[in-house]
Amino acid sequence: MKLLKQLQAAALLCAASCPAFADGVDYQTISDAAQKTGDLSRQALVMIFGDVVTSPFQPGQATLIGSLFAVLNGVLCTVALVWFLVVTLKTLFKGGQDGKVFSAGRTMLHPLMSFAGFITLIPTASGWSLSQLVMLWAASTMGVGSANILTDKAADMISSGMSLVVQPTAPSTRSAARAVFEMNLCKYATNRELAMLYQDGQARTAQMTTKGGNGDYTTGNGSAVCGSARIPQPSTSVFDGLFSTPVSTDSVTNAERGALDTMQSTLDAAASTFVDAYLSRRDQDTGTLVDAETTIQNAAAAYETTVNQALNQLNYKDSLQSQLTTQLKTYGWLSLGAWYHTFATANSKTNAVANATPVTTGPSLQGETGTGDLYHQVFTAYRSQVQNSSYTAPLGTQTSSDDGAALNATDPDAVFISFYKNPMQRITKAIATGEIGTDADFSHQVNPLIKMQTIGDYTLLGAETAMTTWTLTLAAASTADNSVMGKIGGLLFINPGAVIKDVLTELSPPFYFVMLLLFAVGFSLAVFLPAVPFLYWMVGVFNWLVSVMVGCAAGPMWSATHLGAEEDKGSRSAYGYIFLIDMMLRPSLMVLGFFFASVAVMAGGTLLNILFAPALANANTDSIIGLVKMIGWLMIYARIATFGVTRVFGLQATLADYVITFLGGAGMAGIMGGMVDDVKGMFAAAGGGSRRAPGLQNVPNRGSDKEDGVK
Repeated sequence: MKLLKQLQAAALLCAASCPAFADGVDYQTISDAAQKTGDLSRQALVMIFGDVVTSPFQPGQATLIGSLFAVLNGVLCTVALVWFLVVTLKTLFKGGQDGKVFSAGRTMLHPLMSFAGFITLIPTASGWSLSQLVMLWAASTMGVGSANILTDKAADMISSGMSLVVQPTAPSTRSAARAVFEMNLCKYATNRELAMLYQDGQARTAQMTTKGGNGDYTTGNGSAVCGSARIPQPSTSVFDGLFSTPVSTDSVTNAERGALDTMQSTLDAAASTFVDAYLSRRDQDTGTLVDAETTIQNAAAAYETTVNQALNQLNYKDSLQSQLTTQLKTYGWLSLGAWYHTFATANSKTNAVANATPVTTGPSLQGETGTGDLYHQVFTAYRSQVQNSSYTAPLGTQTSSDDGAALNATDPDAVFISFYKNPMQRITKAIATGEIGTDADFSHQVNPLIKMQTIGDYTLLGAETAMTTWTLTLAAASTADNSVMGKIGGLLFINPGAVIKDVLTELSPPFYFVMLLLFAVGFSLAVFLPAVPFLYWMVGVFNWLVSVMVGCAAGPMWSATHLGAEEDKGSRSAYGYIFLIDMMLRPSLMVLGFFFASVAVMAGGTLLNILFAPALANANTDSIIGLVKMIGWLMIYARIATFGVTRVFGLQATLADYVITFLGGAGMAGIMGGMVDDVKGMFAAAGGGSRRAPGLQNVPNRGSDKEDGVK
C-alpha cells in the first residue's frame, strides 16, 4: 500500500511537471543554467567542498571536508555492516520459525531497499558516499540551476520593459483611448445605419472612413467628422543647438506612433464587434456585448507600456537595468538580493508617459450622417455597459472624469468634514501620505521602503544644515563678541554679539538633543531600511549554505535508515527524501520570496496611504488634533511602514521553511535569524546617545551599580 501511494505521488509529480517541460524546461536546461562559469553559489560550494561539486561522480582534488567525510563514512559503513548482519540473521531465524520467506509486513522491496542503503553508504574513490553525492547534486545542479532559470527569466522580463507590479495608466491616456474607441464606434454605428437606409437604392451619403496612418488618423465622410487622433510633432528647443550631442528622441516618437497605430487597430475591431453585437441583441435577441471598458483600459495600458519602454531604452546601456541584467546573467541567483532597488524602480512610469498622450478630437456630426438614431442607441448601450463593467483597475489608479466608475467613486478625503474645522488632520494626512520618491503624479502606488529612505535623506540633510547654520552663527557671534568693536559696544551699549552668543549657548542643550534624535531617525531610515532586503537575503544565503552542509553530513545517516529496518523504516527515511527536495527547491523558493516581498511591499504601502486618511479622521472625529497628536500619528504611520517592510522581506529567508513544512519536514534552524534585529538594535542604540547631549547634566543612578538597567 505504501508503494502504491509513492507511485501515485510520483505520477502526480510528473503530471504537474508537464507544463514546465512544455515551457522548454527539462533536466538539460536546468543543468546548463547551473553551469555558469561565474555563478557565485557554485563558486561558494566549490570553495567549501572542492571539485566534487562540479563533477560529483568523478574523483577530484582532495579537500579537508572530503577527507573527514571519508573517515566518517568508513566508520559508519563498518557499523552499518554489523547492524545489517545482525538484523538479517534475526529476520532469517524469525522467518524460518514462521515458515515464511518474509515476515509480516515485509515485501520484496525490503531486501532491495536494504541493499540500496548499504551501497549508497560505501565511500567512493573520492571519499564521499553516494548518498552525499546525491545531496550535492541536488544542491549544485537542481537547486542552483532552477533558481538561475527563474532569475534569468525575471531579468529578461525587466529588460524587455515589464515592471515589477502592474502600474496604473494616466487618466489622459485612458481619455485618449476612450476617444479613439468612440470615434470608431461613431463610424460603425453611422455606416450600419446608412447601409440599412439605402439597402434598396443607391446611397447619397458617403460612409465614414478612417484615413491616415503612422500616428495620425481622421474619421469622417467629407461632410461630418467622427473624430481624430494624432501624435504631435516633437518640438525643437532653442537650446538644442547649444549642445553638440543633443539627446535623440526619434525612437520615442516612433514608439508613440506605432503604439497609436496598434491602439487604433485594436479599438477599431472592438468597435465593429460592439455595434454588430448590439444589432444582434436588438433585432434577434442573441449575442453578448463585449466589455468595452476592459478593451479601452487594456489598449491604454498597452500604449503606455510601449512608450515607457522606449523612454527607458534611451540610455539603457548606461542604466542600472543594463547592469542588472549583466550581473544576474553572470553571477547567478545568489546576486539577486543586492539589486532590489533596481527591480523596484525598473520601468517605472514617469510624467513623460502622460505627456506622450495622443491628441484627440471628438465627433462633429453637423453634416450628413443619416438620422443618427442608431448612433444614439449604440452610445446609450455603450455608456450603460461602461458604468456596469466588471473591469478592475490596478491599486493606486486615479479615477478620471470620463471613467465609468467615476459616477460611483467616493473620494477618501470626503471623511474630512471641513478644512476649517480640522486643519491639523488634513496637514497630518498630507505629510504622512505624501507620494515621495515617485516619478509620476498620476500614480498613487507607493513603495514604503523607497519613501522612507527619501524621508531619511531629507531628515539627514535638514539636520546637517541646521547643525552647520547653528555652528556658523555661534562662531560669528563669538567672533563679534571678542572683537574690538564688540568690547567697545559692551561698554557703551548692549553688545548684539554677546546677546546672540548667550542665547545660543543657553539653547544649545535642547538643540543638540533634537539634532541627535533627528540624526538617529534619519540614519535608520536612510541607511538601515534600504539595507533590509539585502540583510534578509544574506540570512537566506547562510541558511542555504548550512542546509547543504547538513545534507552532506546527514547523507550517510539517511542511507543507514534503509538497512534492515523494522516496519517503520519508511517513516525514518522519509525525512531524508524531504530534505533532498529541500536541497532542490530552497534556492528557487528564495528567489520567489524576493519577488513576493517586493510586490507585497508595494501593495501594502499603497493600501496604507489609501486607508490612513479614513483611520485618522474616524479616530479624531470631534478632535481638532494638536501638534503633539499630529506627531504621534506621523510616528504611527512611520512605524507601520518600517515594521511592514522589515517583516515582509523576511519571506526571503522563511518562505522555503514554510513550503517544506507542507511536505512534512521541519524548517531549518536559522543560524542568522537574529541578524536583522541585531543590526536594528545597533541603529537604535545611536538614538540612546541623545540623552547625553552636550550641556545636559548626567545624573547617575542611586542605589544601584547598573547603568540604565544593564550591567
